[in-house]
Amino acid sequence: MNLILLKQSEISADTGVVDLPPNDERTKHIRSHLKKMPGDKVSVGLIRPDGGCRGKASVFELQNGGLLRLVPNAETMIASPRLPEITLILAVPFPSRLKYLWPVMASFATVSRIVIVRGTLSNPEFCQSSALRPSVYEPMIEAGMSQGGRTRPIKVDICVEDESISKQLLERLGIVTKNNADDGIARIFLDCGDENATPPPARDVVIEQCGNKDNNSELPSAILAVGPERGWTDEEADIFVKQCCFSSAMIGSSILRVDTAVVAGLAVVSAALDECSHTKSDRADCKRRRQDCASDSTELKR
Repeated sequence: MNLILLKQSEISADTGVVDLPPNDERTKHIRSHLKKMPGDKVSVGLIRPDGGCRGKASVFELQNGGLLRLVPNAETMIASPRLPEITLILAVPFPSRLKYLWPVMASFATVSRIVIVRGTLSNPEFCQSSALRPSVYEPMIEAGMSQGGRTRPIKVDICVEDESISKQLLERLGIVTKNNADDGIARIFLDCGDENATPPPARDVVIEQCGNKDNNSELPSAILAVGPERGWTDEEADIFVKQCCFSSAMIGSSILRVDTAVVAGLAVVSAALDECSHTKSDRADCKRRRQDCASDSTELKR
């Protein structure tokens, strides 16, 4: 745990403190791993839809059943920084790999939404896996968020009972809109290519679609589609690329397992979005400097 995460519902409305039970993983981590003593401070984060905040909390031991009390210091709590966003569309993989992926996906600070769909070549039995139940994946997501030190919650949509991949499904999920071709969101369909065509690198697609936009007030974002173990079908590729304006892209010529492709894809796209974000920030700074210079020139003329 790189950040002790707290939920708003855990904070006492009367006192503003949080009492953690002795069997809570956060309690065990603070006592056994961090070896905090009463009066010590730990880094905490408050999960909120607006992105949350982080700061310090004092640790106190309670005699009542071994409870551990955290008292957040309001003066140290600051809003978490705004970050680019990634929506990951993942065709349901092997259940064991999905269980491995939940905390890993959540550790990426840029991942804001995970959509699990049923690919044509997905094994139908996987759609009944316990890995798709909130009671299973929600604790895993929280563990990943704690590892990644993030406080922005992740939205999860499980669509394995829906129809197969279609433009209508993606529209219903809000992934495709009428004007999505010009909305500045990089839509990436991961594809290894074939002997007839080699897709461009995913980084280049993100830079092209997000890095040169004039609107400096909005952070760049991306949607990444990763297929199941047996891959996407040609029909699904047509839906994503021809009907929904996704761009085929690759993260290298190697044929990767789904879990490896997800991690590599998120790493490449996250880094590219950060690059675009810095570029926009630099452009905004240059614009402000030009405006300041223009103002100074006007004052001198006066």
